[in-house]
Amino acid sequence: MERLWILITSLAAFTIVLVTELVYVSLINAQAGPDDTPFVPRFVAGYLAVMAALIVVALVPRPEIVRVRFALRAAAAGGLLGLGILGAWSIGLPLVLAGILIVVVLGRTARVSGSRLGRLMGLVAAVLALGAAVVGLDLAGRVIVCPEAGTSSGGGTHLLGGSYQYECNSGELHMTSG
Repeated sequence: MERLWILITSLAAFTIVLVTELVYVSLINAQAGPDDTPFVPRFVAGYLAVMAALIVVALVPRPEIVRVRFALRAAAAGGLLGLGILGAWSIGLPLVLAGILIVVVLGRTARVSGSRLGRLMGLVAAVLALGAAVVGLDLAGRVIVCPEAGTSSGGGTHLLGGSYQYECNSGELHMTSG
């Protein structure tokens, strides 16, 4: 069984992530009008749910979980810090705070588990969590849904590519790169 402060710190981080996700989803759903990139907020909400699940699963006192606890916490910390930095102007601050809490817990987990293989698994898990965030956000941002009637336009920069401009006219998408 882990120490009480690890449990409390982990549950505090879980609560921060869960409340942030609920507020984020509520704000997105309350916005009026169609959104040309509806899958970005859905990806972010799903990603936050996975990070919250990693935090809670790492608390389960089963032998098979204990072996991968460091990797679970490293993935949650890396994912929350990465998404928190990317979303610094909207939902980033609470995610960075939750990520820092998990890093603190991760430091204690490293002292308890202590194996080099466990630390390597943690590093790989954190990198994979960050990679999943970057690739997922990039792919979700590439899916543009044009309204059936009317016009809309926009543009931006993909995380894994160059800049783009798009224009929707009565459900038809015209996109240019550069």
